[in-house]
Amino acid sequence: MKFGKRLNIIIGRKQIAAAGLAVLLGTAVYVNYLYSAKPVKTAETESAAETGKSGTSTYGEVLFVDADTSAGELSISASQSDEYFAQARLDKQKSRDESIEVLQSFYYGGDSTAEELAVISEDVRQVSSCIETESRVENLLRAQGFADALCYLTDSSANIVVKTEGLDNAQAAQIKSTLLGEIAVPAENITIVEIK
Repeated sequence: MKFGKRLNIIIGRKQIAAAGLAVLLGTAVYVNYLYSAKPVKTAETESAAETGKSGTSTYGEVLFVDADTSAGELSISASQSDEYFAQARLDKQKSRDESIEVLQSFYYGGDSTAEELAVISEDVRQVSSCIETESRVENLLRAQGFADALCYLTDSSANIVVKTEGLDNAQAAQIKSTLLGEIAVPAENITIVEIK
């Protein structure tokens, strides 16, 4: 009996909850890494690389990203891109649900202090605010004529996935403007990924 109580003192609910959050955060980082893409060489970047010049970044400047293939472009059928967006939405919702479930388990765990409950409540508010902002950005982008859009927000960065037939600099600036109208994110931390 003494051993059981001692083990409970060493490994309490808070430590288990913290470990669960660490695993959840690690999983989210890994999924984000999987969805991030490598930059595609364009004529401008190739000519800059050949001449050894490095340009400065401006607000409207865009770095196009895409999957690395032998031809330098990713071409998938319309049904495959629709499947991608459907699966990505399911994965995103599952991740959000798991985060909320973990926060609820902390909140209703029973051994939290008033300060810990306040921190948990603030975390829940931030998650719900993030979900609302992502949804608004996605709806605004679809209203602006993009076939489909996904938005992934963190504290300091934003990843936008859009379905288009060809993304140009004006459209990329439009996406950035729409995003920055909803949330304050440094322009250099905005990534736009195009799915054709």
